Amino acid sequence: MSDKITAKGGSTAKFLPHDAGQFVAQCVDVVDVGEKVENFRDSPEKLVPKCALVFRTGEKNPETGELIDIAQEYTVSMHEKANLRKTLESWRGQPYSDGQVNDGVPLDKLTGNWALIGVAQKTSAQGRVYAVIQSIVGVPKAMREAVPTFPAYTRAEYWQERKDNYAKEAKAFRALHAGPPGEVEDAGEFPGYEGDDDAASLPF
Repeated sequence: MSDKITAKGGSTAKFLPHDAGQFVAQCVDVVDVGEKVENFRDSPEKLVPKCALVFRTGEKNPETGELIDIAQEYTVSMHEKANLRKTLESWRGQPYSDGQVNDGVPLDKLTGNWALIGVAQKTSAQGRVYAVIQSIVGVPKAMREAVPTFPAYTRAEYWQERKDNYAKEAKAFRALHAGPPGEVEDAGEFPGYEGDDDAASLPF
């Protein structure tokens, strides 16, 4: 006698993307994911250093109860056109001086700081829905005293897997080209800046 079994479509509940919208979020991790093989505007491939900023908003998977954190990956560059620099200047509410850039910006100090992030959902060519951070700004003054308290953060195994994949690709790239990585480049124009006296004071 056969067991009673009902086959259904595979569940993707464990991997639900973060909801779209605006969220008060805490930066809970800054991950050095190593060098990644990339090309820019049809230029030759090169190795560029990458990091990821991980944010916690308190959003949960309704089926598992697990928190859904969201992260954004950046090239580690403070060039005036670099997306990382644009993001940090938007977040802190003021531009960096040449002296600050030359001294270097300690990204580990981002951990624990709060931001107001804008999240959008997109669909990949394979039909997978995923979430991206489209904006990061300081938390408005009126909202700073009402920031939530989140459970302790533990870095997901995913990040070590990504590090390992990047390292494997970088090793193959070096073996193929037998030369040092090229200069870091980032596309895009650096926008004009208008100050905001109400910007949060952040240590970066």
